[in-house]
Amino acid sequence: MRRYTVGVPFVLLVFLLSPLAILAPVAFVACMVVGVDPIEAFRLLWRVLTALRGTDVEVSKRNRSVLVHIS
Repeated sequence: MRRYTVGVPFVLLVFLLSPLAILAPVAFVACMVVGVDPIEAFRLLWRVLTALRGTDVEVSKRNRSVLVHIS
């Protein structure tokens, strides 16, 4: 079984998720409509993203396996 290890820097992960910033105004309005504090919602999302640091994701299929480590 072949195994490949791919390290993904946390900064790259944030950069890849940056297009979601376009949806920020929509999310802000949705938070206001629902009655959720948008600052607290952003803070919670940021804490979830920073908690991903050190996570290993392994994808296996037949005789190949890829391990992605978020560092």
